[in-house]
Order: sequence, then structure tokens, then C-alpha cells
Amino acid sequence: MKNKYIKQGFVCMLSAFSLIALLGVVNIKSNYRVNADETTAYNNDKDKTKIDGSLKNKKLIFTRKHKEVKCGKQRVFRVNLNGAKWKVSDKKIAKIKKIDDRRIVLTGKRYGKVTLTVRVKGKKISTKVKIMPKAIVGIDAGHQKNANYELEPIGPGSSQKKIKVAGGTRGISTGKSEGTLNLEIALKLKEKLIDKGYKVVMVREKAEVNISNSERAKKLNKKCDISIRIHADGSDNSTINGVSLLYPPASNPYIGNLSGKSYKLASCILEKYCEKTGIKNNGLKGRNDLTGFNFSTIPVALIEMGYMTNYSEDEFMSSSSGQKKMVDGIALGVEKYYGYEK
Repeated sequence: MKNKYIKQGFVCMLSAFSLIALLGVVNIKSNYRVNADETTAYNNDKDKTKIDGSLKNKKLIFTRKHKEVKCGKQRVFRVNLNGAKWKVSDKKIAKIKKIDDRRIVLTGKRYGKVTLTVRVKGKKISTKVKIMPKAIVGIDAGHQKNANYELEPIGPGSSQKKIKVAGGTRGISTGKSEGTLNLEIALKLKEKLIDKGYKVVMVREKAEVNISNSERAKKLNKKCDISIRIHADGSDNSTINGVSLLYPPASNPYIGNLSGKSYKLASCILEKYCEKTGIKNNGLKGRNDLTGFNFSTIPVALIEMGYMTNYSEDEFMSSSSGQKKMVDGIALGVEKYYGYEK
């Protein structure tokens, strides 16, 4: 009988403790709903760590952040408090997407810098993030307003010489100079590549310059990962048409060691350019006699975009719709070279 009363008392005591615990949990949940400053929410890192106390007494800090994010890549940023509201200073350079109450993923879009700001209940912190380019692309808009017929070595240490800058061809229908067309395409390509996450270095951005072919190569060697030389073709026969890509072959005595990468760059651009424009594919051509190749120390390709001496191609290459397709094709070729496009 005595044992029976002891058991009943023990059961009653357990029931009382259970009721107190239950009331406590209800009270906590009730307080959380009523008072927004009190949080009993679990964090979102799946470790079920409880966040206790008032937000007023807690400092807002980053628990994960990055100084650099590459264009086309994603990185997670996180703070220690729930209810975070995020803002990026320039949506053209980077975009953000909410994961949960404390985390976002930031995607790099264009080369540059942004400030990432977080607010939680009157608290505010920020961090600067550098958006790194996919690569640095050099663009050489071939020719210039006036030719330079002075001579320079065809390659480093060579006794063979060529003129510094030729005059180029001219449109049979438009009357436009090759140098002008090359610059139009180069400037549009610059903007397209920047939009795709590349940093771009231009040899020239105006017609009135005097830069030799060796100087052009040297300028891009200093800052760039690859070099694209923009040109158009010409012939005495107005029926000849099509695009070709030139590159330094393995037999090149100056840059033969970069022939493989240059060939890959040229073939990627040729494929995508033809897909976008529908211009006849005249293939890949190895050249040892181009000063702009021979002074390069980075992978390099030269595109002959089409024949300005062919009526239909000349008009196509000067039309706004044609130039858009040409620029899109070259840019996609760069994307394919770096593995961002199939």
C-alpha cells in the first residue's frame, strides 16, 4: 500500500513538471509572437542552435562574407540575426537572391565594385565586394585614320621589316574605310564583353591615332589574357565573300608556343560568328608574317569579318542588325573559349 502511494505521488509530480514545462514553452512562443524583439527561432544552418535574448542586445555581424566574387560565379553571404534585409549598390555589377532570413547568394555580373548592405531592426552593416572579371580581353581595331608607311621589324630581333600600319580596304557599296568599320565593331564588342563579365582593354577608341602593329601587340601583352584583332577583307574580285580567322601556327618562330591556344581561340570565334551571321566560312589560316602576331606574348587571333569589296557583305557589315550579329558571334566565341558557352 505504501508503495502504491509513493508511485501515485511520483506520477503526480511528473505531471506537474510536465505542465510547468508545457506552460513555459507556450509562454515562450506567445512572447515571440507578441514581442518582435524576442526571438526563439532556430537558425538556418541546420544545427538547431537556439538564438536567445533580445535583438537590442545583439550586434549584427557577418558570419560569412567574401572580398571577391568572379563574374558568373555565386557566393553565399550570411549574418548572425534573422530578419535581414539585403541591398546591393549596383544591380548591373552584381545581383542578390534571398536564401532564408539570414543568407543571400550574390552573383557577379560585370567587373567592378559593389557595397552589400544589411539591415535588421534598425541595425546596419555593410561590406565592399570586388567583382572580378572572367578574363581580360584585348581588342585591336585594325588600321586607323591614316596609314603609317614607316617600317618596323616583323618580329622581335628580325631584320625583315614591314610598314607599321597599312591603309586597309574600303566598302564597295558604303564607301566606308576598313578602319572605321573595325572601330565600330570593336566598340560594340567591348560593351558586349563587359556585359558578359569580362574586362576589356582597347588598343584604340578613336580614328585619329598613330599606333604601329608591334606597339598594339605590346600594349595588350601587358594587361590582357587574350588578344582579338578586328579586320575586314578585300579583293579585286567582288564576287569573293566570307569570313576567315587567322592565327600563328606552331611553325611561327616568335609565338609558336602559343599556337594551340591561339588556334582554339580562332576556331571558337569562327564557329560562333558563322552561326550568328550566316556568313560563308572560309576557314582557319596560319600566318607567320603578321607583325601583330609575332610581337604577341598571349594567345591571339585575327578575324577577317567579311569582304568589304563584296556588295552584300559590305552592306551587311555596316547595318545595325548585321553588326549586332557579328558582335554576338565574336562574344560567344570568347565565351566558348573560356568554357562558358557550348
